Amino acid sequence: MGIADDITYFALVVFTIVFGKVFKSYNGNQKLLGLFLGLLISLLVSGSHVYHVIVIILFNAFLITFLRRSCHIWSTTFTFTYLAFFRCSTYFGLEKSPSFTNAIMMMLTLKMVGVAFEVHDTDQRRRAIVKASEQTNKEEMTKLELESKYWDVNPTFLDVIFYGFCYIGILTGPYYKFRVWEDAIERKKYANIPTLKSAVHRVSIVPLFLILFLILSYFFPLSYVSKEEFFTERSVLFRIWYLFPLFSTFRMRLYSAFIMSEAACISAGLGAYPQQSQPKYGAGPTNLEIMENLDKEDAISEEKDLCFKTIQNVDAWLGEVTNTVRASMRVWNTTVQYWLAINVHRRFPIKPLRILVTMFVSAFWHGLYPGYYLALCSAAVAVFCEDVFIKKLKSRYPRFVFWYGLFYKHMFFSYFGAAFLLLEIGATVEYWKSIYFAGHIFIVFTFLVGYIWPRDHNCPKSE
Repeated sequence: MGIADDITYFALVVFTIVFGKVFKSYNGNQKLLGLFLGLLISLLVSGSHVYHVIVIILFNAFLITFLRRSCHIWSTTFTFTYLAFFRCSTYFGLEKSPSFTNAIMMMLTLKMVGVAFEVHDTDQRRRAIVKASEQTNKEEMTKLELESKYWDVNPTFLDVIFYGFCYIGILTGPYYKFRVWEDAIERKKYANIPTLKSAVHRVSIVPLFLILFLILSYFFPLSYVSKEEFFTERSVLFRIWYLFPLFSTFRMRLYSAFIMSEAACISAGLGAYPQQSQPKYGAGPTNLEIMENLDKEDAISEEKDLCFKTIQNVDAWLGEVTNTVRASMRVWNTTVQYWLAINVHRRFPIKPLRILVTMFVSAFWHGLYPGYYLALCSAAVAVFCEDVFIKKLKSRYPRFVFWYGLFYKHMFFSYFGAAFLLLEIGATVEYWKSIYFAGHIFIVFTFLVGYIWPRDHNCPKSE
């Protein structure tokens, strides 16, 4: 996306934040209003290419409604296949779609496949309840019935369409489950509690990120790395150093986009759950016993009692100061990470390959450019090497490991972030070659140090 697209996105998200208060207090059919606005936004940014959006929603509505028993398999197969077709549409003689349409299709992929798995899990849970009742296992049955109360879904054909087209987060997320949407829009949980103050508080940091983005993008443009002088007149150390402000620009841009899209959810009351129910990224409430007690007592009446962690997409502070690749990944694009965790990582049968397969699916979801695969699939290797290093040295040299880990993390993200930004394999390899593949060497060096370093026998093996 260019500057014009960024301005368009900024204007649309500001509108959705402001409109959230109106939407939340609307006494008519909120689902229909959300669909109307979502379709309007899709038309504005996609034009005639909006048919891709309509196709993916309508077809999934059919699969989920009429092929319920195996809808998760059919939905996953169709949706990811259509996403690949959409991105290769020019090879079939179709006109290239706008970048905004790609963003909408990415979010719809998560939502449509996600609701199909929610339906599948609902059916699995109901069968487990029947089995537990037959075995007179009251404790297990009580647990499953509580989960069923707060996690089960039963969408109709129209519900899937309303959910898919809902204007909230339609461009860049955050991802939210069908049940989260249903709680806010249909069940109207906590609809009478004002949330605009929380939305304003959430975006209060955005001006800082926008200023940093504008400064960094002006002084360290991505376009500079494609110029001949970058390779002929600049030193190797400069080219290594340039990776860091380059990726910092990318982070500031996404921090701004993620947080503003969160604020759109907050102002509309989407993803609001009691603090005491311990909501988690993407998942909603996790302490269901407390959630049930709070519902019975009708104890939540003030904005300060609500938590919006369910739709929180990023924790910028932790993303900057945590000292490992693993920890940083957990607070970055968190709702998408949640989707990948519950729908890919936990369900893939071969445990040693789970991380690699999850990263591959993430790369495929992002796009077909080689840069996505170089960047995201390398994360599995980087995390493994990091773990080996930390396991051996942390107990004896905690302060050194902290600072080394912090540099390792930023080096990894900046170095492989170049692949994510440059996209093409030729441009990426040319850059990496010009710095003698320093990032790869650094990761291998970190692994070798951790592997060779003698184990501290005074520490528990689990460390």
